[in-house]
Amino acid sequence: MRFKTILILIFAAIIVIFSLQNAEITDVKFLFWKISISRVLVILGSFAIGILLGILISQKRKITNYNNN
Repeated sequence: MRFKTILILIFAAIIVIFSLQNAEITDVKFLFWKISISRVLVILGSFAIGILLGILISQKRKITNYNNN
């Protein structure tokens, strides 16, 4: 496997282990909403949103570079 793939798998495993060790219920406040939710869901949800945003930004750069050539 490529180095980048191995690094991503190690990082993902660390995030999963970290989130499972923080399984307590916590309050999340956003604007007018307040919800009690497990920290696991907050951590994994934030991680997933970060990955999604990274993919979208990299795709935009690829499309922009393709249109310039």
